Formats: sequence, structure tokens, C-alpha cells
Amino acid sequence: PVDDPKVWAGPLLFIRDITHPSGSLFAFTVSNNGREETEKHLNKLLEPLKNQNIFVNCAVIEDKDFIHGAKSVIQVLRVGAFQPNIIFLTVGLDNSNDEAIQQIVTEATANKLGVTILHQHPRVAFGMQKDINLWLREKSPNWHLAVLIALHLQLNWGGRLNLVTTALDDKEERRMYRYMEKLSDMARLPSMTEFHVLRGNFQEAIQTMPKADVNIFGLAEPISFPFIRQAVEWTNCSCLFVRDSGQESALV
Repeated sequence: PVDDPKVWAGPLLFIRDITHPSGSLFAFTVSNNGREETEKHLNKLLEPLKNQNIFVNCAVIEDKDFIHGAKSVIQVLRVGAFQPNIIFLTVGLDNSNDEAIQQIVTEATANKLGVTILHQHPRVAFGMQKDINLWLREKSPNWHLAVLIALHLQLNWGGRLNLVTTALDDKEERRMYRYMEKLSDMARLPSMTEFHVLRGNFQEAIQTMPKADVNIFGLAEPISFPFIRQAVEWTNCSCLFVRDSGQESALV
């Protein structure tokens, strides 16, 4: 979903990097009037992706309410021949759209879509577009889509993938290293993948985290918008929050 195609351009390169070379993109916006003009702006926004041989389709939905229009699109696409598997959303500094984002995520989850929410750092953006920190929790079932996106980014960026987690003592640290080694083997991660077990809670751990151009976290339910915004401040880096649909597998 694109709320305003005249100004929504920041995440386009990132979307390209999680889509290229074999993915596709369906973008839509909801408008109550001026459909032709809105469609022109939407096509202009997406033209750079089309020029890079990414399959892109788009539509302008006529509806008075953005949420109602977005829910209708999600429901219709789920019964189509080419079903999307991820909905891509963005969060900014303004919290006025938080409730709308939560409603769209709830609808997407009900329709078995994976969810990604990007909070892009307003100055740093994606830095040198090289290195990725993927944060993991030992008992979380929500890691398949995050691993798959991290692998795709690593392939397109040609950088380093860091698996990152936290521990409170030596015993837990040893267990977490074993966990990451096992996951790396099962998911066939690149041989140069690095493991980092950081001491302390999250705010303490980020002080010693490896430098990266994006941090990838699991997405909690309900969504903690304050944490999403604070994570970008704490890490001084763009952050992507990911939730599985339940249908992905990083082990296939």
C-alpha cells in the first residue's frame, strides 16, 4: 500500500533489493477522486523498478476510506492466480497512522500474509548497503521469513550477514552459540556468516553490536510502535520488523 505516490519514494531501492531478481511487486493506493492523476503518479513512482526488469503491477482503488480499500485489496489478491506472500509497510516518526497500520497488519495476518514493517533512518537510510544484522530469539517460531529476507539482501548487497542475539551469563552464551550454529547449518547460510552473542538486555547489547546497514527483528503482536521507533534511535540504523505468515520455510 502507498498512501501518497507523489511523496512515497524512500523505500523503493530497498524493495528492489528484497525483490530482485525473480520476485514481483503489486503496489496500490486508495483515492476518493482524481483517479487518472493518482495513477499517473503511481506509475511514475514505480518506473525505476520496471526499468530494472522487476515485474511490477499497480492499481488505484476508489474508496473513501484507505483502510477499507486496503482490506479489500488484500482479500481479493489472496484468491488470485499469483498470490502475494508479503505485505510491505513503513512507519515514520509521525504516529498518526499507527492504528491504520495495525488494522492492515491484522487483516494481512488473517489472510496468511507475511508482514514487513520498515522504519528507515531519516539521515543514514541504508548506509553503504552492505552488512545485515539479523536478531534472533532462541524459542521464537517467527524466524523463517526474516532469514529468507536477510539472505536475499546479502545476495543483492554482497555484504556480510551477522546473526545476533543476547545472553545474560556464560551458560546462556554457550547455548546461544550452539543454537545459531545449528540454525545456520539447517538454513544453509553463507559460510562467512558471523555469530554474535551480546551480553545484557537489548539496550545494553546494541552498544557492542556489529556495525550494519540494516537491523532485522521479529515483529511482536500487538505491534509495539514505540519500540520500532526507539530501535532506530538506539541502533542509529534503519530497522526492518518481520512476521512469518506460517507458510514460509527457510529450510527448503
